[in-house]
Amino acid sequence: MDLSGLAEIYETYFSKIYNFIFFKVLHRETAEDLVSMTFLKAAEKFHTYDPDKGAVSTWLFTIAQNLVTDWYRNRKIPVSLDDEGNFELSVDFEEQSSLIADDTRRVLYQALTGLDGRSRDIIAQKYFLDKTIRQIAEEKEMNESTVSTIHNRGLEKLRKTLGSDIL
Repeated sequence: MDLSGLAEIYETYFSKIYNFIFFKVLHRETAEDLVSMTFLKAAEKFHTYDPDKGAVSTWLFTIAQNLVTDWYRNRKIPVSLDDEGNFELSVDFEEQSSLIADDTRRVLYQALTGLDGRSRDIIAQKYFLDKTIRQIAEEKEMNESTVSTIHNRGLEKLRKTLGSDIL
């Protein structure tokens, strides 16, 4: 594959990669940075891509997933022992929502902020990366039934927020 195909890949996958990353971080500027880093890394490593090993979409989403994982890992979030493990990343819904022009996306964004990060991550992997519950469980070193429960509860919460006709 030569570099001329990179522009076509960018055009084809930009919005999908952006949505995948935004779904995970729920912050526009962070998503934009991580998308840029995804395509930069793809351009740098384009010579290593082997179509016989998997689809270009799988390759790109893997790069994006790894960057999101690294971003979360590198964040230093101070936690008090008084918090007893009950903390969430704070996302200013009003600020982020004002940046979303489409009403449907704004409603979806609001629903996503109601999910915990683990539920968002499992749902993103299942629907953006087309992974099975078993694959997600193996990667996260979790019990398959636990992953399934988190997935189902996340979807149920989204259904309640968005209405049962949406999902």
